[in-house]
This record gives sequence, C-alpha cells and structure tokens, in this order.
Amino acid sequence: MNIQAIKDMIARINQDMWITIIKANTTNKPPPLPYAVYNITSPYIKERGQGAQYTDDAGNEIRSEQYRQTISFNGYAEDAETTMELVFNLRQWFLFLGKSYLQENNFAVYQIGGIENRTTFLVDSYEYKYGFDVQLRTSYELARKNDETIETVNIGGI
Repeated sequence: MNIQAIKDMIARINQDMWITIIKANTTNKPPPLPYAVYNITSPYIKERGQGAQYTDDAGNEIRSEQYRQTISFNGYAEDAETTMELVFNLRQWFLFLGKSYLQENNFAVYQIGGIENRTTFLVDSYEYKYGFDVQLRTSYELARKNDETIETVNIGGI
C-alpha cells in the first residue's frame, strides 16, 4: 500500500483545481471556506485471486497484486449551492481532468459514487457539506533477491 501516492494525488488535485483539500479526522484548525477534506475509508479491498508470483530474468522473485481502496471526499462552503459546485468540480477531476495523471501513477477509477448531501446541524446553524466516495484500483509489487542456488545434485542415489 502506498499512502504517499495518495498524498501526491491530493497535492495534484489542489494544483489542478485550486481547491484546498485537507486530511479528515485531524485536530488542526480548518482552513477558510471553501475547502474539501479526504478520508481513506477502505485502504485495502482485496481483488480476486492470489496475485501473481514469478521469477524475473535476474533471478529475483516477484509478487504483484491488484487491490482497491475507497477515498471519501467532503466539501465545505458558506452555502449549499457553493458546496455542491465545489464537490461537483472535484468529482469531475476523477472522471476527466485527472485521468492521465491517475493512469501515469498506477491508479484507475473503479467506481465513483454520486454526490450526497452530508450537511449537519450544529447548535444554532448548519454546516453545509456535500460529498462522494471514489474507489480506485491500484497494484503493488514486492521483490526479493533469490540467493539460493543449487551447487550439486545427486542423481544416482548412491
């Protein structure tokens, strides 16, 4: 699992969309409105099968596996309309604007949910919040050097 790749993706979305996106569930003071938060709600969802294991030309043992992960995004703004627009634009990044970035960085959009009203009522006001979940497919590869070699083989049984 490569958390740094997700952090890099969030930085790229910030750059492309001019949307401030912060990590959810932190005690840091939130930035000024509007902004969005992300939360990795399912970091590893196993795909079918056991993955692939093989030996490369250099004699290294390689194991690769595909998996999915779910990231939840929520947008916050002064009013419901601005919040909806912010989240709609963020969702479009995954569907179109960021497609080449995702492919270059070993991600594929597996499923993207609809935009949902996640507004909450505070003591005397509303916190306007809309969001969606995106499920990305990615893979990882492990390699280890195969140092075991057979020096002699006794075939005759004597």
